[in-house]
Amino acid sequence: MHPQPYHTEYAAQKTWTSTLVSSLPRPTLLTNEQMEIIAVNQQFCDLFHLADIPEEMAGKKTTLYMPHLGLADMESFKKRVLELYESKAAADNDMFHLKDGRIILRDHRPIFFNEHFIGHLWSYSDETEKIRTNELLKAQKEFYEDVLDNIPADIGVFSAEQRYLFVNKIGIKDPVIREWIIGKTDADYYRLKGKDESLGQLRREMYERIAKEGKEYTWEEKTINAAGEEVYNLRKVKPVYDELGKLKLYIGYGLNITERKLIENKIAQSEQRYRDLFNHSQALVCTHDINGKLLEVNPALCEALEISPEELITKTIGDFLPPEHKDFYGEKYLPDIQHSNIAHGLFTVISTSGKKKYLLYRNVKVEDENKEPFVIAFATDVTEALIAQKELEKAQKTAEENVRSKERFLANMSHEIRTPMNGILGITSLLQKTPIDAEQQNYLDIIEQSAHNLLSIINDIIDFEKINSGKVLLEKIAFDVTDKIELTIKLFRVLSNPDTSIHFINRLGSHFKVIGDPTRLIQILNNLMSNAIKFTHQGEISILAEVDTTSSSMAYIHFCVTDTGIGIDPEYMQRLFQPFIQANPETTRKYGGSGLGLAITKSLVEMQEGRIWVESETQKGSRFHFIIPYEMVKLDELPEKEKSKPVVVNKLGHLRVLLAEDNQINQMLAKRILQFWGFECVIANNGREALDWMEQEQFDLVLMDIQMPEINGIEATIEIRKMADAQKRHVPVVALTANALKGEEEKYFSVGINDYLVKPFTENELYSVIEKVLAG
Repeated sequence: MHPQPYHTEYAAQKTWTSTLVSSLPRPTLLTNEQMEIIAVNQQFCDLFHLADIPEEMAGKKTTLYMPHLGLADMESFKKRVLELYESKAAADNDMFHLKDGRIILRDHRPIFFNEHFIGHLWSYSDETEKIRTNELLKAQKEFYEDVLDNIPADIGVFSAEQRYLFVNKIGIKDPVIREWIIGKTDADYYRLKGKDESLGQLRREMYERIAKEGKEYTWEEKTINAAGEEVYNLRKVKPVYDELGKLKLYIGYGLNITERKLIENKIAQSEQRYRDLFNHSQALVCTHDINGKLLEVNPALCEALEISPEELITKTIGDFLPPEHKDFYGEKYLPDIQHSNIAHGLFTVISTSGKKKYLLYRNVKVEDENKEPFVIAFATDVTEALIAQKELEKAQKTAEENVRSKERFLANMSHEIRTPMNGILGITSLLQKTPIDAEQQNYLDIIEQSAHNLLSIINDIIDFEKINSGKVLLEKIAFDVTDKIELTIKLFRVLSNPDTSIHFINRLGSHFKVIGDPTRLIQILNNLMSNAIKFTHQGEISILAEVDTTSSSMAYIHFCVTDTGIGIDPEYMQRLFQPFIQANPETTRKYGGSGLGLAITKSLVEMQEGRIWVESETQKGSRFHFIIPYEMVKLDELPEKEKSKPVVVNKLGHLRVLLAEDNQINQMLAKRILQFWGFECVIANNGREALDWMEQEQFDLVLMDIQMPEINGIEATIEIRKMADAQKRHVPVVALTANALKGEEEKYFSVGINDYLVKPFTENELYSVIEKVLAG
């Protein structure tokens, strides 16, 4: 039988198709609608490293070979193939990756013949090297563009016709305009931005000049930004030529130098200010080299030395010094400034007319790598000030001597009165322990009261001195105002005349607790009550206490001491609170007193941020008002009331005490007290004897008078603290002093004295301080 013509034609077509596909240079695959291979060439097999040859693959399903293609992502590949089978759409450059790293591009074409679909044509190419090369080139381009974009300057590349080929982000920030500007000129840009085109014209002229001269050029441009601020740019353009010497392009570089220009302007202004300061300053200013030769001088220096600038810069500093200072200049000043870089002090100079002037100077050496070192000298003419200072020092010395004289007088007065007063009060205390009748007791009371009155006058004088010198310190402790007033009234009821009644007008309540200085309040009330009793022979005296105003934490308490006494003459009211002032001389003769009580009272009130005033009528009485602000406290913050001290009971045992005291009455008094406690007492009449006793024997305690003949108490203590015997060297020493001035105790402690007592003192005070130093 002969074959049918159709089959013969189909076989011929198939052979023709296979031959055609095999002859194509690219790896090619032809499949039908059922994904069966119609034809494939060897290039396809080689591309995917398939073992089958094209003839063996014909008629087989493509899905059979998919697992052998070495696909990196099988699922994505299959999905895309199915999409193309279903859509029969053309596709170019479909990219997929193989596991071995190769990158394959695929094109797809649906094949139609007489509108009849006959198959899918797939062509492939290995684009790995090309794509990698392009990626590398792209990366390099991006790298260089990134570098150029991040250089802190605007960079542009221009054609020989001055058209933009490249501009970085600094040059043009807007990416749209940056893309648009390629191929355009500066003039196009300025028209787009609506800017002055004269700058574009200037740049064209600069390009033409560069092209003509064949070398790079640098210039500055000044523009105004959107905010109306001046902007300065430094422009540099370099021409680039090809191998034939023809202009190829321009490379432009621009740097914003606005900040630098501002700094330069400030430097220029600063230099001008310095020059103005140099020329117009009243200070004497100059510069000189390290040998003292003057380089620059200001008018003030020329005026002071009475010489012209032209003459002055031909001289040295040494030319104006007196002969006796020449050595200082050459041997001290110049070496100091050369090695220490700074010198300061006082120069004595002689002007051209022979006037001697004193210049206070401070000079600094300046060193620069490119310059010879020089000295900047600043001086002030202190001639008049120095003369005034000498006068002031003389006056100050006189004033200080007066202060020291006053302090010595007060210390001596305190010592001379307190020392015998200590004996009077001590002997009175001893006599009161002996059997005496009522009349003798009355005499002793008078002696004791008189002694206390005299002591009060001394205390007033010393308190006044302390206040004036700012040496009074205020306490801040909790206390009951009502309680302190009641105690004060009880005391003065005992001291008042029988015909005078004393009342407490209490508007505070049974208890009113505050934080402040109770001692100063009692001192104020004592001063005012003492005056009221002194000047009221019969009648009434009262203390009023009430709250004037309050705040969240403060109470302003109003006190008023009222009497029905002789009153105060209006003539003396204005100076009533001045020191050493009394109503009239008759008052002093009749009633006594130092005239300091009210001055001290006023100072104490004002130190506590209060105020005091007085109302008075002659022969009708006076009212002394004062207001003091206090912090308020709760009841549980108030300390317990002080209890009266009991009679001393010796708990220290037998002690050997060395008493260094030059006053016989005080010796007897102290010895009796010590013996009464069971102590053994050895007496030294001065500091020398005290040291002799210390060398010979051991003592548990030394009571050391400060003011003694031959060697005083301070000197004796210093020598004790130097003794070789450790027990003697560390023996407790208590100073007994009649000097009550503030600051003396610091002197005592500095030489090794353990504690001190101010004469006169009580037995309790003496025992307490002995107990304290022995415990320490």
